[in-house]
Amino acid sequence: MRWMSLVTAAVFLQACVPGSPVYFGPPVVTLEGDVAVFETGQALPETEVCVFGADTLCLPADAKGHYWAQFREQTLLENGSVTVRFRAPGLPAAVAELHDLVLGQKTTLDCAISDRVTLAGGPLACRPIQR
Repeated sequence: MRWMSLVTAAVFLQACVPGSPVYFGPPVVTLEGDVAVFETGQALPETEVCVFGADTLCLPADAKGHYWAQFREQTLLENGSVTVRFRAPGLPAAVAELHDLVLGQKTTLDCAISDRVTLAGGPLACRPIQR
């Protein structure tokens, strides 16, 4: 009987916010965006996206180069920051630093990786996606 109440509540919550996932638990940070080639704007499917903070979370972008991640407060460093690394086959890694992330809010981070720029000894910074 109790599980029926949870299912009913989940259906009600989804009806209130169409298309949104239902999450039961402590507040989380949501990070999402797109990954593409800087020079062409072409999506980079299956790019590995890793969030580094107190913990590490890695996941692949989908077939359209879109990624979506949720993580708990324990992943954030003391100042609410994380480093996000993007790795696609045949391209140098790219990184972005995010600061002052807020629990319960969504942050969008798009990353364009240049296939013409390489740096010895370190990853590149994410660039804006050319649309």
